[in-house]
Parts: sequence; C-alpha cells; structure tokens
Amino acid sequence: MAKPSTEPDRKRADNPGGPLIPQQLSNPDLQGCQVKAFFHTLAPSQIYQHPSRAFVSPSPLLVPSKSTNSDCCLHVRLYYCDVLVKEMTTSAAEGCRITYRPVMAENEDLYGPSGMDEIQFPSLDVLGCRSWGPKSILVLKRLLPHLHRGVLLWVAPEGVFMKRQCQGRVYWKGPLAPHKDQPNKLEREKTYRLLDTQEFLQELRGFLRHGKPLPQYQIHLCFGEEFPPVPNQKLHRFITAQVEPVFVHNLCLHAQHYLPGSQTGPPKAPKNIIQILQQLSSS
Repeated sequence: MAKPSTEPDRKRADNPGGPLIPQQLSNPDLQGCQVKAFFHTLAPSQIYQHPSRAFVSPSPLLVPSKSTNSDCCLHVRLYYCDVLVKEMTTSAAEGCRITYRPVMAENEDLYGPSGMDEIQFPSLDVLGCRSWGPKSILVLKRLLPHLHRGVLLWVAPEGVFMKRQCQGRVYWKGPLAPHKDQPNKLEREKTYRLLDTQEFLQELRGFLRHGKPLPQYQIHLCFGEEFPPVPNQKLHRFITAQVEPVFVHNLCLHAQHYLPGSQTGPPKAPKNIIQILQQLSSS
C-alpha cells in the first residue's frame, strides 16, 4: 500500500512569469469562440500536455464578481480528508497560487507586486470537533509545511496551465492527464497545460451537434499522495483540491439547456455564451 510522501523533491525554485499579451485560437473553425483577455503566454516547448477523455457533469452556475472578467476566473475548492475547508473564486488575470503560508514577492522592486490571488490552506482548526483519528491529524501536520510556495494556476486563451513550486509532491487528474488508473505526477518548475481550449470547444460542439458526452473540465489535485491510485491501492485523500475554470463551467451548464438553432439561447445565459453556443452548433 502506498503511503503519503512527505519527502520533498529537491530542486531549485525559479520565478515564474511571462508577458501578458493577447492570444487567439489557431483553429479557423473555432475563430470567434476564443476567450478574449490578457493572460500569461508560453512557448510550445514549455508546455507538457497529454490527451485523455472522461465525463463530468457541471454543478450549478458559478457567479464571479460583477467587476471581474469571468474568462480568467478559477473556482477552487480545498479539502482535508474529503471535507471541504475552503472555497474561493479567483479574479486576477494573472491567476492564483495555492499555498500553505503567504509567499513573499520576489524582485518586487524590479517587477512590481504580484497580481496573483493567493489561496492559503487553512489551519487544521477548521476541522472543529470532528473525530479525526490521531494518524490523520499527524499526516496533515507533516504534509502541510511541504506545500509552502504551493502551485500556480492560470487561464490563458490556449487553456488552463499550472506550475508546481512547492517541495511536496503533487499529483493530478484532468482532461489532459496521461493516466486514469495510475499516478500523474507534476514535476517541479515545469509548466503543464491541464485543459486545452480548442479540444474543449471541439468536444462541446460534438455534444451540441451529435449528442456526445459533455467535455471534462474539472481538475483534481492531490498533495503528497499518489493519485490516481493504482488498482487495489487505498487512497486517503488527506489534502486535495478541485479547480474549475468558471467560463468553461458556465458554458457547459448552459449548453445542456441550449436548443440548436435557437436565436435566444438558455434563459439568463449571457450574450457571449449564447453566441458561442450558436457558433458551435451551426459550424
């Protein structure tokens, strides 16, 4: 049986970043469906991506702040032992950092303050009077300090990206994960594409036009414990996170109520969502 690992990966952490410049989707069939905003961009050689398929049904509508561009928002849920301990919708175009302790800005005098939202794992006190066994509490106390600096997540027109900076090991499952029945490890200081915008739109078009399953868009992270587990391996899920790009979530939600050929779209659907659904269903 595999055990949670508190052994850090000993690699130097660099300062992430990249220019904030506008990008467009390269597939001509999907022009007009792109998310328009200013985000981090990456050279193709920096991106590690792996094809995979699965179905996830969206939960209710996620509503960011009225002053926020939902194109760049991420909805993040943090769990201890499968208990939800924090939930937050990010608003910064630069993305967010999930970490255990506040991270001091690097080179702030040169580059200015970071615009990323910071989401901190809460104290174990949030578990209150729940009757956790001493072993679970001990494992949580050992794992959390290794999550300092955490992981960076951001949305770009090309998709959702992530970089691990913490010493603690991080594993994941999502649309582009290479394995469904064995661990997918995120190497430190490498940038990964976790969701591909063009693949998502192509799969959503298949749902609208041919009744295929909705595309998967949820991203699951597991900290310090191999995930997904191999067959017959017990998964404790001591520290996990679920991440959803808000615009993609809401697009899937409204797509379930969209009638192809409709000029009005689902009730209360934003105009930009209706336009994308019309384009996908008619192209």
